[in-house]
Amino acid sequence: MNKVNIPEILITDEKLKDFLVQGIKRTEEFLEIESASPYIPLTEITQHLLLAGGKRIRPILVFLSAQFGKPDIDRLAKVAAAIEFIHVATLYHDDVMDEALMRRGVESVNAKFGNTNAILAGDFLFSRASAIAAELGPHVVTTLADTLSVLCEGQIREAIGAGTTDPIKHYLEVLKQKTGSLIESSAALGAYLSGADDVVAAALSNYAQNIGLAFQISDDILDLKGNPAKSGKTIGKDLLEGIHTLPVLSALSLDKEGVLKQLLTEVKGNPENIGKTIAKVTELGGFDVAGLHLESLIDQAMTALDSVPKGSARDALVQFAQWLTKRNN
Repeated sequence: MNKVNIPEILITDEKLKDFLVQGIKRTEEFLEIESASPYIPLTEITQHLLLAGGKRIRPILVFLSAQFGKPDIDRLAKVAAAIEFIHVATLYHDDVMDEALMRRGVESVNAKFGNTNAILAGDFLFSRASAIAAELGPHVVTTLADTLSVLCEGQIREAIGAGTTDPIKHYLEVLKQKTGSLIESSAALGAYLSGADDVVAAALSNYAQNIGLAFQISDDILDLKGNPAKSGKTIGKDLLEGIHTLPVLSALSLDKEGVLKQLLTEVKGNPENIGKTIAKVTELGGFDVAGLHLESLIDQAMTALDSVPKGSARDALVQFAQWLTKRNN
């Protein structure tokens, strides 16, 4: 597997740091083995994004959450791999729906292999996740099945649109389902498989749900004002596709003269209009409002950790949350 970029979280406990490194290494091994098919062309498609790397945020949360019980690195690596398969499968399907051309700095699966193959490869990854979950017991199967249901509901909610619902409320609900649910399950299953106390497990789930929302908002901000060299993102990609994320929605609510509304119409599919559109979002305070939402979610995540025992694992979770805010600098 290619090198995975683990978030730059400060971990002073060498034992915990080594456990994370070994856990991610074991997860990578499972990802490569379990995503392979006897039919080589299918293996090439299913491993396309897995081989492109990633931050492995969900597996990291699995291993950190397991520190509050008795962690079994192999069982944790298996559930981490199952979660990552679900995540990547949803990316394959998302890219088909969005007609995306790039993902993680490489050609998207649908662009490289076609929509039909991308959909079937995503389904194959879902099946591999199910097989792994079955090895780990009914609770894991049920948790991941319920999470996938929530993910699908969020995707449909996004596709149908806000309708008469407040756009920002609708956006946050979509994020909670599409992004937050799988990140929350990562923490919940890490705690469950290690036998963590129920109160601690609930606190970790609460923490992870808020972190999941914060992570996506952070990503949305990076799409508009990040450093492409550092983030690997094409600035304004969402604008070009007509996707309005929290900074834009917040600015639109303050757009009394309708200037931004007109710019959003003009920028769709027209890269030359990205700069002035982002400038207007900035002028209207869209990034300020999004930043406040991000800070609030991080604060809620920190409050949730009050119910978690102090120590190096909790410190690492705090560092992880702080890393999310630094991604915007």
